[in-house]
Amino acid sequence: MEYRTFGRTGLEVSEIGFGAWAIGGKGWGDDVVDDASRKALQAAWELGMNLFDTADAYGDGHSEVLIGEFLQGKREQAVIVTKGGTNFRLPERSKDFTHDYLMMCLDESLRRLKTDYVDCYLLHVPSSEWQDRERVLETMKEMKASGKTRFVGLAMWGATDTLHALKQDTERVIDVLEVPFNILNKSNPEVVAIAKERDIAVMTSQPLASGILTGKYQAGTAFANGDHRKGFWSAERWESVEQSLATIKQCADEANMSMTQLALAYNLSWPGISCVIPGGKNAAQVELNAAASGLRISEELRKKLDAVPGFVY
Repeated sequence: MEYRTFGRTGLEVSEIGFGAWAIGGKGWGDDVVDDASRKALQAAWELGMNLFDTADAYGDGHSEVLIGEFLQGKREQAVIVTKGGTNFRLPERSKDFTHDYLMMCLDESLRRLKTDYVDCYLLHVPSSEWQDRERVLETMKEMKASGKTRFVGLAMWGATDTLHALKQDTERVIDVLEVPFNILNKSNPEVVAIAKERDIAVMTSQPLASGILTGKYQAGTAFANGDHRKGFWSAERWESVEQSLATIKQCADEANMSMTQLALAYNLSWPGISCVIPGGKNAAQVELNAAASGLRISEELRKKLDAVPGFVY
């Protein structure tokens, strides 16, 4: 496993981290079981992954519980990133970035993670409206001053709200950004470029496009009820990327890589990206992800993949 400096935080993190959404057990179908999740965490640790990315909303706290249990006795060697701002306690989930709610969420995450601090606390997709109405940058400053988190930042989705936050951040409060970034997702190159200029650490979520870039799914795949991909990957979306996936497969063959390796190497070859955080529901998936550490692609191949048509959120 290779390691990188995590922006201006000075932390040294594995360039491939452990994305812990799936082990929460909700949103990924019915094949997520705790025994396999624990084995996935153990495999990640043994393979050198030291960054664990989770959120209170992943399995309504269950992902944090599993990580907290696993990291007992290992806490000082690990980098824990978690998130808050989704009120999963309501029948219809909603966002809440009010000061008191976020401070409560941070305390609850610490209890589930069995630690008195996290290395980085991220607000979980605050819209531009939430950012302005609740002055979330001020809340983030207070969180950091409390010592309950060493660094703060945002986990975002589309670029518009992220760019808004970066424009407002004149005091350079944001230490870390987590954004979706992969060969098919064309939303965030400008965000990554600005982050690089400001020495903000960038973690890229969904580097495998929720598994689509592994090559094991194709048009007609029937995702299970409860799997968040069921609605997103419609027949129309599959059709829109059919040629792109064929091109990506061809590029992987030319580079003598699997599609998984190519997708992760693409992110790791992009200037400004500190760490990729593919998910892993079991040890085998974690091992495949870790095998991409150290792989890079040429600038020529990266530009070819940049030109592959995809989608923008």
